Amino acid sequence: MPELNPQPLPPRESVRIYITRDVAFDLQKMTRVTANVLNKIGCGGCHSGRFLEFHMIEDFMINPKSLEPQEVVGAHM
Repeated sequence: MPELNPQPLPPRESVRIYITRDVAFDLQKMTRVTANVLNKIGCGGCHSGRFLEFHMIEDFMINPKSLEPQEVVGAHM
């Protein structure tokens, strides 16, 4: 039997995807987002070698004029 020569796995490349709550809790939207991101990174059919990290936007900044909250992407990343 030939000797095993284990090789380290290549590093996994992470892809950060920032989504809003309405997208995060809607399976059809999440499926569409995933397909769109995979097409952008070059392989619409799979994400082998890539780790997709979904981050829900939960940070807000208040517009001083309207006092409406605006989503802030990556505030604590």
